[in-house]
Amino acid sequence: MPGGVREARDGAGAGRGRGRVGVRSALRSGTEASSNGRTADFGSAYEGSNPSASAKPAPQRPANQRAELKSLPMPGRIVLVALGAVPRQLLAEVGSALEGTCGPRAEHGPTQGRPDYSFNKDRNQFHASAILRRLDHLPGRPRGIPILGITDADLFVPDAPFVFGEADRDAQTAVVSVARLKAAADGRPVAPERLRRRAQVESVHEIGHLLGLSHCSDFRCAMFLSHTAADTDRKGPGLCPLCKAALGLG
Repeated sequence: MPGGVREARDGAGAGRGRGRVGVRSALRSGTEASSNGRTADFGSAYEGSNPSASAKPAPQRPANQRAELKSLPMPGRIVLVALGAVPRQLLAEVGSALEGTCGPRAEHGPTQGRPDYSFNKDRNQFHASAILRRLDHLPGRPRGIPILGITDADLFVPDAPFVFGEADRDAQTAVVSVARLKAAADGRPVAPERLRRRAQVESVHEIGHLLGLSHCSDFRCAMFLSHTAADTDRKGPGLCPLCKAALGLG
C-alpha cells in the first residue's frame, strides 16, 4: 500500500478507537506511507498497513512475531463492495486472492456510490473512518461477516497524510484505496497486472487484521507493514507460515 490501514488508524495516534486497523500511505513528507491505525504495538486493536509515527518507539519483537492479538473464528464468507467506479474484474481478482489466502468464500455486495459523504475539502481527500462507519451500517449487511470496500478515492485519517486502507476489527469493516496504488514512483500509471497485485496484497492485509492478525516482520508476508508502494511490491498476497498458523491455516 503506500497507504495506510488504520491498520492502526493503521496509523498514528495510538490508543483511541475501537479496534481499527488502517494502512497509511505516506509519511509527513507525503512521499511514503505511514501507518494510520492504532496498531497492537501501540496497545490497542487498531491496525494499519503503513507505519505512522508514534510517541514511543515500539519494543523490538522477534521476526514474524505478531502483537498480542488473538485470531478470531474464521467466517464462512467475506463480502466485497465497490465504492464508486471500481472495475468489476479488479473486485473479482481481489476476491480470488482472499479466497486463496484466507479460505472464506468472497461474495460481491451491491455496488455503492463513491464515498463523497467522507470528502474533506481542506485535505482534498476522503476520511477513511467515515467510510468504515457507513460500511458498518449498510442496509441488509449480515452482522459478523467481514466487509471490505474497494475505492479509488484517496483516503486519509487526521494523523497521517494518506492511507492505503484501514480496518475496524470490532465492526468487521475495512476499506482499501487504489488511488495511490495506480502510480509508479515517477507518477506514471503502473501496468494493470501490478495494480491488480497491489490491490490483492493490501486487501489480504486488511482482511488479515479483521481476522485478528497484527503486523508481521517478514517483508514477504502480506501482513508486513508497508511504508511505500515498493514495500507492497516486495510482499505477496500470501501469508508467512507463522501468520498462517495463527489463523489455523498452517
